[in-house]
Amino acid sequence: MKNPGTKITIITVCRNSEMFLEETIKSVINQTYTNIEYIIIDGASTDSTLEIINRYSKGIHSWTSEPDDSMYAAINKGLRIATGDYILILNSDDLLANNNTIEKAVNLIDKQNPDYFYGNLVKFKDGETKKVKIFPVTFKQLLLSTHCTFVPHPCFFISQKLKGQLNGYDLKYQYASDYDYILKALATSGSTGKYINIDISKFRIHENSITASGKINTERKKILREHGFYQYSWFSRLFFYYSLWIYYKIINVGNRYQVAKV
Repeated sequence: MKNPGTKITIITVCRNSEMFLEETIKSVINQTYTNIEYIIIDGASTDSTLEIINRYSKGIHSWTSEPDDSMYAAINKGLRIATGDYILILNSDDLLANNNTIEKAVNLIDKQNPDYFYGNLVKFKDGETKKVKIFPVTFKQLLLSTHCTFVPHPCFFISQKLKGQLNGYDLKYQYASDYDYILKALATSGSTGKYINIDISKFRIHENSITASGKINTERKKILREHGFYQYSWFSRLFFYYSLWIYYKIINVGNRYQVAKV
């Protein structure tokens, strides 16, 4: 393929991730798009994680292994060394949706230069997948939806320029700093975003994930307050919440878990 000049950095942070990390790495290094910088930040794993990283080290541009204070501290470490025009955070239990995902994404945003862009998510568990269609939202809509569902973190690319304005993930949040970070990106004065209608990442659902643990909810309430959720009228909060979620349900009618294609 003709390789556009847009450089994509993908950051994976991990610790004791031997169960899923190999699949994550392979989904990145097998991309048809070649202008990818892949960074792995490991938090001093004690299982076979480092063996897996070493096995694929030729496809990894930079990796470190040392203790980190939190997952978001590790992400910030990766952001500081990321040199791509756009940066994606891909969790160590998630995957890029297809081998041509990055190629398709770059072709859709090339020459438009949005400050951020995002696409659809695929949920998967126990050998089954379900596509989740997203749609364009504003800061207000994402805030009043009370969740990050409409701009999924594993599907969110941020530009190098906007990254520099946000100063990393807020470390006072241990479980939901990604929601805070994305809200800040959408709220930044002058920032422009784009929704692209392609599948970006596969989000793995399993009992050990942060999402499944329920730990996000307490922090999410603090984030809503910090970003001015209660400054909107009761009617406005109610209207946007139900209208957004009803629309989300409508556009995803019929999307059910199906046996994953091999």
